[in-house]
Amino acid sequence: MIKTKYLVSLVIGLIMVFILQTMSYLNWILVDQDVINGVRDQYLFLKTPLMIIPVLFISYFVYGVNSKGTKE
Repeated sequence: MIKTKYLVSLVIGLIMVFILQTMSYLNWILVDQDVINGVRDQYLFLKTPLMIIPVLFISYFVYGVNSKGTKE
């Protein structure tokens, strides 16, 4: 059974990716409708260093799954 802390890490990582993608999409909509000036890139936040934070959470989950698999 996977420990709760690894599942919580996965959920936090996925929520962070969802929030980054939503912010990126809202930014793209505002730029596309000429409300603000900026780069017209729908996936801008997914290309920034901010993505390293959710990747760390998700990789901790993968580490937990792998470490449980090698012990059993």
